[in-house]
Amino acid sequence: MEYVRHISGEIGRKISEPDVEAELKTRLVQLSREIVEYDMAHNTESEACDLLMEIECLDMLEQFVDSSCYERVCLYLISCVPYVPEPEDKTLLKTALNLYYKFEVYPLALRCAIQLNDMELVQEVFTNCKDPAVQKQLAFILGRQQLFLELDEDQYPDAEELMEIMSNVHLNTNFQSLARELDIMEPKVPEDIYKSHLENVRPYGHSNVDSARQNLAASFVNGFVNCAFGNDKLLAENGNKWLYKNKEHGMMSATASLGLILLWDVDGGLTQIDKVTVVITTYTPPSHYIVPPTSHLLPTSTTYTPAPYQLQTALPP
Repeated sequence: MEYVRHISGEIGRKISEPDVEAELKTRLVQLSREIVEYDMAHNTESEACDLLMEIECLDMLEQFVDSSCYERVCLYLISCVPYVPEPEDKTLLKTALNLYYKFEVYPLALRCAIQLNDMELVQEVFTNCKDPAVQKQLAFILGRQQLFLELDEDQYPDAEELMEIMSNVHLNTNFQSLARELDIMEPKVPEDIYKSHLENVRPYGHSNVDSARQNLAASFVNGFVNCAFGNDKLLAENGNKWLYKNKEHGMMSATASLGLILLWDVDGGLTQIDKVTVVITTYTPPSHYIVPPTSHLLPTSTTYTPAPYQLQTALPP
């Protein structure tokens, strides 16, 4: 094995010389084919890939890869992508895509096509996948990357459902269904994160005195810890009272954190937002800005994209 590794290194150095003869290069490539076949048979796929990358013949790799080793080969190729210059990085991704394509691993092939930023390849991978369950998985991957494909209803019986998945229409419903299944729907409070009762610091004075800075921090923590769950114990239940515990721009931040709690909830979120938008006028943006942030996760589509509700901050000068 060490001898084969040494020969591989010598081939790589010799073939990269500028004055190498064409006949010698052909013989070296032929010897490389034998070495790659040997490496594949002895579980040293990485060395085979390195040799083919060195001699710039990565296209011949596919004929030596079988179902027992393609996963390791593809994983190694993809892991090398950040460390090679252009256009070699695209060559590695295309090789991995072809291998995944050959063994019908469409979700991973789609990931390679997305990395290549080639919408034609994305469309091709999606079109050649005939399994309805895998098609939905591909649609979820595209939705996560904000990519949208127009599907023909004659070609895809579930075209409408697939396009809804790609448009993230049911993102809030799916998220909350998973949360209920994991039994984590119970709203949390900032103290669940702080766990200050575990500290051994002796408090000075009144420990329950409200501080505007502490309340502002609690608003942010509350927004992130209850993000997209649609419910909390500070704002959703008694929002007006909590807002007045903050000062000036802290009111705006506390109101904006409600957008995190109602993330993706276009239908029910606006009703809860209306309860607090009429309270603050000076340090809170207009009501059409304080809404659940949804559009940043949705692709551009006039049919399946909800109204462009965004969480925007408009600090006064």
